[in-house]
Amino acid sequence: MKVLVTGNRGYIGTVLTPMLMDAGHTVEGLDSDLFERCTFEPGGAMPDVPTVVKDIRDVDVADLLGFDAVLHLAGLSNDPLGDYHPATTRAINFEATVHLAELAKLAGVGRFIFSSTCSRQPGTPAR
Repeated sequence: MKVLVTGNRGYIGTVLTPMLMDAGHTVEGLDSDLFERCTFEPGGAMPDVPTVVKDIRDVDVADLLGFDAVLHLAGLSNDPLGDYHPATTRAINFEATVHLAELAKLAGVGRFIFSSTCSRQPGTPAR
């Protein structure tokens, strides 16, 4: 299966990407590099996969063509950041995620999995 991992260079993506590769999937990434070098890997090593460096808000349907699945991890994480910039957090974690799912459908992607540590919607109670 050809898989696109958004946020592949983040701290979850750097662990998930090699797992997908070990399972036999062809993996590519899309990441803004906002959290560059935030990995669990010794020395900050990044999985060696083709990666488009792009903000999730700027993705278009061409970026998603040919993929069987999108595993969406890209997002701003932690509630203090969400509280600090609520409009940006909403634009990335909510609006861009919905837009990405719509684009994936238009591109013929059969599976869209949203699994993220993104911060809560500003103004909502913490759980």
